[in-house]
Amino acid sequence: MSTLCTRKIEWENGTQWLNFPELGSIYTQTMLVFDEYEGKYKVSFRVGDGRRLGLLFVEVESYDCDGYAYTRHYCLGQFYTNEGAIKFAQFAFDHFCLEFNWKVCPSFECVDYIDGDPCTLAGDEIVSELI
Repeated sequence: MSTLCTRKIEWENGTQWLNFPELGSIYTQTMLVFDEYEGKYKVSFRVGDGRRLGLLFVEVESYDCDGYAYTRHYCLGQFYTNEGAIKFAQFAFDHFCLEFNWKVCPSFECVDYIDGDPCTLAGDEIVSELI
């Protein structure tokens, strides 16, 4: 069970404008989550832009009790507004803080980075569907 109460995710804008864009170009800072049995996790989210417009990505860096680090990346699906991605990320993060998994996500995919591009584990590049 988590030793951390869930908290509101703080989002930042990746563009030069003061207001959040309607879709894409937002991210979070890394959030630390502690599990009294398994160790600690560093979690961050971002919503893609360009060829990955609207795709919600999460990075999880986990440290076991011996201090070994493992980093995993996931794509949690495509959203049509940043507001939708923000709400879903908060929902998924709240669950992660309690259960340390993404089982509340109806569809998520492990991501491997090949030449800087996110790809499925089968090697297919992950890109947005046309909006």
